[in-house]
Amino acid sequence: MIAEFFIAFALAQSTPVASTPAAVSATTARILQVGTTTRRPYSWQQSDGTWTGPAIQLWDKIAKDAGLQYELRGYTSEELSALELNSYKTVRSLDVFASGVEINAVQNNICDFSQPFDAGGYSLVTHTRGVTLPRTIIKRVMTFDVLVWLIFMLIATVISGSVIRLVEKKNNPAHFANKDSFVNGLWWAISTLSTVGYGDFVPKTRAGKLVGGIWIFISIILVAIFSATIVATLTVGQLTPYFKSIKSMKSNLVGIIERPNSRYVANKLGVMPRIYATPDDAFSALENNEIEGFLHPTNELRSLLSVRGDSQLLVLPTEVIRGFVGFGLNKNLDVETVRKINSELIKIIESPEWIATARAMDDPQAAKDSN
Repeated sequence: MIAEFFIAFALAQSTPVASTPAAVSATTARILQVGTTTRRPYSWQQSDGTWTGPAIQLWDKIAKDAGLQYELRGYTSEELSALELNSYKTVRSLDVFASGVEINAVQNNICDFSQPFDAGGYSLVTHTRGVTLPRTIIKRVMTFDVLVWLIFMLIATVISGSVIRLVEKKNNPAHFANKDSFVNGLWWAISTLSTVGYGDFVPKTRAGKLVGGIWIFISIILVAIFSATIVATLTVGQLTPYFKSIKSMKSNLVGIIERPNSRYVANKLGVMPRIYATPDDAFSALENNEIEGFLHPTNELRSLLSVRGDSQLLVLPTEVIRGFVGFGLNKNLDVETVRKINSELIKIIESPEWIATARAMDDPQAAKDSN
């Protein structure tokens, strides 16, 4: 959404009016054209149609302190994502984009930036309960502990089947002394281990019954430990996020929003993402187990989750990429206006009031609870 807005800046640079020296030098004398859009926690539209948010309030104070006049217009996601050139006629003269603009190489090809006013990296959100895709379940179950117990149970079963065959083959030749005696002994051991006990092969000698009793006792212990190991493995998977590290993203299904910035981050991380139109679409895909994680700007993720109130979604504590956000500035904006904007911006972001605001943006849920 933000990147599409920057196309307006690029178009503004291609117009004859914006490219003339007179137009550039006259920027301070005219009313600045400022655009914004919904991007929590920085800017959003209220029910009465007015625009608010920390970025809007910050820009308004900068403009007042710097003596800058401006007109603010908000744009919907539909307006910003339109591909036709004519759709940008109304925004070709934008000077400033007042919201959280990610400062990176992709954006810098289209616009300039103010000084950053907030940290703005990318994070991953996933289910605290994990996902139930078949391949994910297999990954969880086939842990080292489970494999060890599987191998141990297989060895114990083979040994038990061989022992019962040896002690029974003389007095029970019909079952344990024919050409299928090894298979019969193994089948007896497996049916006993599983507590099924079909009864088609049974020991008849005292030694055989003693071996059978010992194997029954061992089987109870083995099955109990093996079952507990699987349950523990799946339970831990339900309580913790599936992603253990940034590197694990490459082998998982990750969703992003259709933004050049998000594609840039995904490519940088070596992720082949699934693309969604809106955050709500990505959240729905996550809840329906179509993806295992959603990669998105950190503060926006936290704000969206705070609004959604979904306790089963968790933003992983480590950002996959760290960065900053600021205002987007038209590359043709005159130097004096840029200097005024940055000068006032630096003064404001060092104030205790803005520091408190930035903390609230970083942790919207804590800010909501404190109120």
